[in-house]
Amino acid sequence: MTAAAVTARLLHDLVAGSHAEGITDLAVEAAIGRDDNDGQILLIAGPDFTDDSWQLPAGPVLPGQTLTDALHPAIAMIGLSIEEVTGYLGHHDHAGSQITRVFRFLVTVADPGAICRHAGTGHHWVFPDELSGPAADSASLPSSAVTTAAAGEPPLAGQLRAWARGIYPDEAAAELLISHDTFLRRADFTSRFISTSATGDGTGLAAIDWAAAITALDASLPCSGGEHRILRLAASLGDGIPVNLRDALTGIDGHGLQLVVQAILHAAGHRSSPEFHDHY
Repeated sequence: MTAAAVTARLLHDLVAGSHAEGITDLAVEAAIGRDDNDGQILLIAGPDFTDDSWQLPAGPVLPGQTLTDALHPAIAMIGLSIEEVTGYLGHHDHAGSQITRVFRFLVTVADPGAICRHAGTGHHWVFPDELSGPAADSASLPSSAVTTAAAGEPPLAGQLRAWARGIYPDEAAAELLISHDTFLRRADFTSRFISTSATGDGTGLAAIDWAAAITALDASLPCSGGEHRILRLAASLGDGIPVNLRDALTGIDGHGLQLVVQAILHAAGHRSSPEFHDHY
């Protein structure tokens, strides 16, 4: 579906039409893109941060608000501010005790990178073909409010495992970064801190310059608090770089802690995680 121009008449008709159908619980969601990542869109972590569900930023429409009014607090909750609402992409209904109609809009934000500086928000920039679920519409967006990351692994995962194979701490560091599924999807990380090569038989290898990554992290590499801690812990496993465990372990969400525990067990030779068994 092609995005429709957002006009006062359209906003009025959307609300009036919903009320005519007896649907009075309304919500909005925002499809946020950015110019520097080849069409990726922003997903944020589900409410409990413990599974692999991701969603478009969303919020309710409160009494007295227009649909576009409701977009602003939904985006502000993740540390961003709307620059322009550029199009309307349709709606979908959520069943429950009452039906909630959710209207989806295309928006641009003033500083997309600010999401990385908002420590309370788990987030993920993904290409539309990395999303599972019903087919995306012509605007290349998922067709449900909540989507789940596809099984596909981040770029360079296989090469990192091949490089680390046989050295438990290196394997643990690589798998922590792969499973966390953030930095390996960021061009500003992979282009600066990962070098690739191949063995004589053509096996691809990828090595991380942990020291350079941590130097950049301390200086200017944007990321959330949880991402900061995961990268620092991975670098400590991968290159012996000192880490403050008091700070690192008390600032990671439940899912991240599970990944860290698996990595520590593996580095110590306790290969109890099915993920590690599968890959190593």
